Amino acid sequence: MKRILVLVAILLCLGVLQNYSIAVSLSASRGQLVAVTPSVVKQAIIVGIGVFAYWFCSRFKYMRWADISEFLTYGLGALLVAVLIPGIGRSVNGSIRWIGTNSIGVQPSQAVVLVVPLLAAKLFSGKYLNKYDHRYYTTFLLFVLGFTGLVALEPDFGTAFVIAGSSITILLAVGAPLGYWISRTAALGALALIAVNVKTSWKVRMTSFINPLAADKAKGVAYQLVNSMFAVARGGVLGRGFMRSVQKFVHFPAQENDFVFAIFSEEFGLIGVTIVLGIYLWIVFDLFKLASRSSEPFARVYVMGLGVFLAVQAFVNIGVVVGLLPTTGVPLPFFSQGGNHIVFEMAALGIAAAISRSPEAA
Repeated sequence: MKRILVLVAILLCLGVLQNYSIAVSLSASRGQLVAVTPSVVKQAIIVGIGVFAYWFCSRFKYMRWADISEFLTYGLGALLVAVLIPGIGRSVNGSIRWIGTNSIGVQPSQAVVLVVPLLAAKLFSGKYLNKYDHRYYTTFLLFVLGFTGLVALEPDFGTAFVIAGSSITILLAVGAPLGYWISRTAALGALALIAVNVKTSWKVRMTSFINPLAADKAKGVAYQLVNSMFAVARGGVLGRGFMRSVQKFVHFPAQENDFVFAIFSEEFGLIGVTIVLGIYLWIVFDLFKLASRSSEPFARVYVMGLGVFLAVQAFVNIGVVVGLLPTTGVPLPFFSQGGNHIVFEMAALGIAAAISRSPEAA
């Protein structure tokens, strides 16, 4: 677990440094010569809160989290419903994802990285890797479909895809019969196709994904994707150097959060990208290794589920940045700017740390 913490600390530091590179350079381009910007200070504070969340969650015996997993599951569902209620949910960039003010807010959908693995561990720990009653699978899928549907209504199809993809992978990992897994995957795929055809904005995103350069010429529909691909291409093998990105001076939306990896790629090149990808693979591998060593079923399923969520989320974010996937608003774990995802990811990691120290799970 110590190695995982070191690797996560590297990602957190790189995220703050990359945010510094973007924020300070853009301020300088506007004639504001500052050493530190408010966004950098905010990101550093968020990392501090995340470290506290990790420490707090790691202090409890992990089975206490099993005891409250049902409460957390229903609590997340209630918050996702509350987001959609006029007057409670707050709209940002055309999506209603937040509860709170501009200064302090909660994005409930980011809590899935903590809640869904707990739910899976609670349901599937009784007879791990045995052929259980299909009611366990059905219960899990009903909750997952509920979370996915509520998040899609915000709309946040990127996070909805991460929830669905991670949950299906968890089902396969815990031994769900292949026929059951295939049929549910087909059902989720059909729902996704319906959503794409119904939601006009996602029709546009899919069209721009298929031919981004043509879409960019036509009113800049694929503006983010095209600029992201340009940034990655500019980086080459060695990169342009820290704070020397050119693409960040273009009006490039979300370059500090969802597309931060594009600017990082430009500044640190293929070598930097390979190192970061290696860090993510190492973290996920170590989590799976911890899961395989755990003798207690709840601990095993939870840690495995956390590894799956982090892997899928990182894959989706990086896939979008390099043009392999349609543009979605999914942050890069431990790296992108933003408070909620880092705090929940660190809290989830804290539970894994509690498991690693527990004699009964070793």
